[in-house]
Amino acid sequence: MFLKYFNIKKNNNKNQTLSIYQEIVNHSNHFIKNSLNDRHYNFNEIFEIFSIVIIFYLKKLKDKNTQESREISQIIIDSFVNDLDQHFREQGIGDMSIGKYVKKHVKKFYYRLKILDKVLKENKDTKFNDYLVKFGIINLGDNNKLSKELNYLYNEILIDK
Repeated sequence: MFLKYFNIKKNNNKNQTLSIYQEIVNHSNHFIKNSLNDRHYNFNEIFEIFSIVIIFYLKKLKDKNTQESREISQIIIDSFVNDLDQHFREQGIGDMSIGKYVKKHVKKFYYRLKILDKVLKENKDTKFNDYLVKFGIINLGDNNKLSKELNYLYNEILIDK
């Protein structure tokens, strides 16, 4: 009887998380289509933008510091890894080497998470701009339009819900 209650709560968290993950996908797609000039982007550039948006959401959940927010964060990460796996399979990567590609990108993601967490704690536009330059998301000579739009998105995510 009690086990049923816990399973229902876990399913509600999973449904809520899938909704949040869909928001992340929508924010990323909207940002890529509307904020970045109409050029075609390769997977690595899209991975960087998508990673930043996920990190924004994870930061928001981390600041809540509840058991539920930790569970939701883990499910978001799991969904992200599953999406990476699916993407590489669709690209024709074989079963024997798919783990290597997923592992490489998960390591990249966690490295960026560690760095961006520190940058977001400081909450300085210049540090965020330096982060974007370091990972090739913007060029050093570019104006800060992209950085400002990502900061706006971050603040919108923090205020939302």
